[in-house]
This record gives sequence, structure tokens and C-alpha cells, in this order.
Amino acid sequence: MAFIQKPTSDRSVTIGLFAPCDPRIDDAARERAMNICVMTGKILQAITLPGLFAGKREKPGIYVASKVIQNEADADSVAAEFKKNGVEVIAIVPDTWFYPGKTAIALTSHVPAAPICCIAGNNAPKPGVVGVDAVVGAYSQTGRLCHAVIGNMPEYGQNPDFDDKSKAEIVDLVWAMVAAQWLKGKRIVACDTDSMQMETALNHVHATRKFLGVESVRESMKLFADMINKGGGYDHKELKELYKWTVDVQWKGKIYPDVEGICADKSPIYSNPGKVKPKALTAEHKAKLEEELKLYLILRNYMQSMNAIGGGWTSQLAWGSDKNGTPMACADIAEALFNSTFDHTGKKCAVPFATENDIQGLLTMTAYSALTGGEPVLFADYRKVYEPWEIQKKADELGIKLDPKAAYMLRGTIDMDNSGSGSLDWCKDSYLFEVYKHYFPGGGFSTGYVSPGGLQCQAGRLAYSDLTGMFTMISGEAESVELPMPIAESFCHASSYSWPHTWITFKHVPASITKYGCPANHMHMVQKLPTRRWQYFSDYTNILNFKWEGAPVFTENVDRMEPMLYRISGGETLSKMKVSGRL
Repeated sequence: MAFIQKPTSDRSVTIGLFAPCDPRIDDAARERAMNICVMTGKILQAITLPGLFAGKREKPGIYVASKVIQNEADADSVAAEFKKNGVEVIAIVPDTWFYPGKTAIALTSHVPAAPICCIAGNNAPKPGVVGVDAVVGAYSQTGRLCHAVIGNMPEYGQNPDFDDKSKAEIVDLVWAMVAAQWLKGKRIVACDTDSMQMETALNHVHATRKFLGVESVRESMKLFADMINKGGGYDHKELKELYKWTVDVQWKGKIYPDVEGICADKSPIYSNPGKVKPKALTAEHKAKLEEELKLYLILRNYMQSMNAIGGGWTSQLAWGSDKNGTPMACADIAEALFNSTFDHTGKKCAVPFATENDIQGLLTMTAYSALTGGEPVLFADYRKVYEPWEIQKKADELGIKLDPKAAYMLRGTIDMDNSGSGSLDWCKDSYLFEVYKHYFPGGGFSTGYVSPGGLQCQAGRLAYSDLTGMFTMISGEAESVELPMPIAESFCHASSYSWPHTWITFKHVPASITKYGCPANHMHMVQKLPTRRWQYFSDYTNILNFKWEGAPVFTENVDRMEPMLYRISGGETLSKMKVSGRL
């Protein structure tokens, strides 16, 4: 065979598929096995990878072995094929019984570091499912992870196809493997101190390298301050284009310099923007806005030169709020634009970027991005948890009738609110507000918006523990909810009005429980990430998973089946700790 799909760049990953077979079967059965292998490869064309600075999403390579594998010589031959064609992820696709040691294990012993899985139909003729059980069991006894999908397809015919349910599970599994492999050798740029020196966001350089294969480039913010002051690191013509787009296109008529006055008057900008006309920008406002836009271009160019897949920045303390130094304009617009799929150049790829240089948050974002092909990730404070009684109390104050069946009245909601780094893809309309001067004496502007309801997402955050020496993910399926606008305005004014607000409700956990569950001050959300895809990824990266109090342990078609490795080795936590050398 050959490539079904070539990788779109040398940054991509190539998947290799092969069909192990019983040497006693007839030619028609071998032909069917090869056809299933090709068919499975075509299913995997749904997988995408972040394009980042390349401009558009990338595709992994998909390579099908040139022959079925019936013995050790075939295994050696196909292993050489895989190496020659850059295969880094392997899918074993049997349709018949096969001898594991002579076929699959003989091949994968040539590539001991490659993540592997087994994909088959639940077929009775010349049964492949017993081969799956045999090979997965064999790998598990040796301590090597091999997830399996045993799906459904016609048992007869030369060109069977998996049903849609099976296809979705196959894509989730192999996408997770590809994402785990794609991250290896990639790098993030971490600028200066860790999230205002809060130790829930430390840059765990060695652990990040060990579990995710991601490198951390640490850089002083002085370098970027010098570039701004010297007029270097960016194209001056492009700065003019970006400034014009900012004031005349993206935020035309929506730039508010007097945030203190807006907050004092409790102005309803989000629900009635025409009621408050923005004041004209002074020369100082314009200079600070330009300084902020310079930083976006400088950071973008620097990260692009490093082939970085994400970055982090601390606007507070040394950069923008410590008067022992010379406070600079905040980075909120830059952060928002990185996390969005558009800027002054038009459509672009979102680049995960963490405010306050929150590196644990950034790792969450880069993993979410890899697992969704570059979906824009929302970064936000876990600001305020509103239980149903609090929402009802506010509704009673304002004379508003609520739907008792609304998600926020059943489980409550969380105000996900941050100082401007929220992705612009998570809103229909946004505004620029001057930053709070007592908070950011360096000046500048922040983005502000209210997200619409109905955005389905995965909400979570990685945390590191010295006790285990490992990362754990605390996450759950969630959705954005749309509060009645008078209530939304009131809640916005109760926190930081001029920053992005997204009200999130977890689908299976009430707010009374989630308010105890965020492992730091920030949480992160991404759309189009099935729960089991994350779980598969966590298995191939040895990240632990926390189960919320009261949440179901396992839900079919939502959670992945626990792999055999964990079933025979004491469960997920114990197995991952042993594989990671922590026990």
C-alpha cells in the first residue's frame, strides 16, 4: 500500500496501520483484511492538528502497510516500511485470528516508543475479536498500553464499513494518540514570573518534558520592553494596519476609555451599548493602545521564530502594576488575539496563550488545542459560583421570572471572568475598555464581552502534585448559559465589568460542589472535545483523572473503556504511577 494521506508538514505526525492475519486463511480473507485496514485509515482523515503560525490546520500522515502480516519476516518488513515513512503512531487492524507474538508484537518491538492501539469489528467468521483480546492482553502483561476499539461492521463482504458509532470512537482514540505524539518536542514560551508568583501555576519544566514531551523556553519580559522602547521586533507598517483595524473595524465605536465612570454609574453597555456613548480617546490613550498592539506583534514574531505552540505572559507585577519600575501597557488585547481565530490579517489559527504566565493553565490549553485541531480555548478566572438560590434572589430583586428548568436553576453557574485574555470566538460582540488604573497603572485596554448560551464544552485544568510527581486533570462536560440580561449586567458589575464573562454550568455536577473543585484560580474551556478523547490522551501521557463527587463513574458512549493494562494492574491511578516510575 502507501500513503492514504500525506502529512501536511514536517511538524505533523504519521499514523501507520497494518492487518495481522492467520497464515492459514484464504486470499479472499487477506483481501478483506487489507480493505478494512484502508477503510479504517480513511476514517482517520477526520483528525486535524493545530496549524498555529502556519495559517491553517494541519493533517497527519496516514500510511497503510503494503501487505498483511502473517509471520515475523512480514513484521520486520513492515516495520522497516513504517520507519522509512516516518510512522510514529500505530494502529493494529485485524479481521481474523492471528498469532500476536509472530505479527503485531514482532512489529511493534521495532518501535517501542510508539503509542499503539487495536481496532477491529466484532465479527464471528475468522474472528478478529479473539485476536484483539489476545494481543491487548499480551501487551498489558508486559506493561505496554494498547487501547482497543471493538466496533461493528458487516461480517461478510469484501468492503465492509464501520457504523457511525464505531467511527466516532475510532477517531477519538487515534486522535488522542496523535495529539500525544504531536506535542513531543514542541515548545512553549514562558515570559517571566509564574502567574503573579502564585504557586498553583508554576513552570514544572522537568515534569512537562517527562509527561507531555513539551519544552519550556523561559524569557525575561525586559527583552520585550526593550523592543517596544527601541521600536524593534515588529514591522512599523503592519502596526499601522493593526491599529487601524482595531479602532476602525473590530472595535469601531466600541472603545470605552472611562471604565471607572462606567462602573460607578453601573452603565448597561452589554445590554444597551447605545445608551452610553464612548468618550474620545486622548493622545495618551492612543499611545497606550499602540504600545499594547506593538506587544502583540512582537510576541507573535518572537513565538513564530521559536516554532512555539503557545505562550504565557504576566501583565501584572513587574510589567504593568509594580510602581517600583516603569509600568507598561497591559497585554490583554494581545492575549485575546492569540486565542482567537482572526485578527487584522483575516482568518488565522488560534494560538494558546495564558494570561499571568499561568503555565499549568497553558499546558491545559495546548493539550486541548492538540485534541481539537486548534479550536480556540477560553482562559478565565473561576471567579464566582452562583448557586440557584443566589440567582433566584437576584431575579426577585429585579422582578424577573426564571425558568425553573433552566440549567443554571438546576445546578447553578460559574462566572468565568478574566482580564481580557478571553478568546473572541466565544462571543458575538466585544468591546475595548480602558484598564482599571488602580490595577494596571501601566494603562492600556482590555477586551470585554458576555458569551451567548448553548456553547458545549469541556471545562478543566491540569494540576501538579509533589506527592505523586504527576499531573492530574480536574474536568467535566459543561455548557455556557444565557442569564436574563438584567441579571447578567448586575453580575458583571459585581465582579470586573470590563472583562469577558462566560457563565458555565457543569452538566453532571452542581455548582455547590464545583466551587470546591478548581485546583487554581483559572480554568479553561474548549469546544468539540469529547470526554473519552481526553481520557484516551491522558492514558497515553500518564495524566491522572479526578472524578467529581456524585458524578457517575462510567457512562457508556461518554467515557472510554478502561484499558486492560489498568484492569489487571490495580486500576488507573496505580497503573499510571507505576508506568511513570512513581511507585
